[in-house]
Amino acid sequence: MSLNDTPRANRLHIGLFGRRNSGKSSLVNALTGQQVATVSAVPGTTTDPVYKAMELHGIGPVVFIRYGWL
Repeated sequence: MSLNDTPRANRLHIGLFGRRNSGKSSLVNALTGQQVATVSAVPGTTTDPVYKAMELHGIGPVVFIRYGWL
């Protein structure tokens, strides 16, 4: 099984929590090198969780979860 085929349940989950407009979406985008989370200056725009599965060198398959309702 390749790392791309690893089910989400078998990945290390890394949650990002924080207040509204604290940079969680920007951090997920920077860590993944992709625009996976919407970035907006308007508070409350990005309240749905964002999941991004990827591989971290030295750790293996992980999934970043950005929670935006705090």
